[in-house]
Amino acid sequence: MTAVHAGNINFKWDPKSLEIRTLAVERLLEPLVTQVTTLVNTNSKGPSNKKRGRSKKAHVLAASVEQATENFLEKGDKIAKESQFLKEELVAAVEDVRKQG
Repeated sequence: MTAVHAGNINFKWDPKSLEIRTLAVERLLEPLVTQVTTLVNTNSKGPSNKKRGRSKKAHVLAASVEQATENFLEKGDKIAKESQFLKEELVAAVEDVRKQG
């Protein structure tokens, strides 16, 4: 179980059971997943002498994920209010993210 604290919002999730339920939400999250994957896999400085198995900038990654989640909640609410097509799915997805917090 992973816990992230973003201001007054707390997020808890189990990465092993993470499941994206709708195509609309999947499309919204795809750029975030790509960015996080790139951050995790990129090592422009070559091999490190530091101990393996530890993220050297975990706080930066955590802050980026927190900000992306807050942006998703804010923009998801806005889009859901403006779009009849995505309203039901997006409201459910945003509420699910808030509930997991």
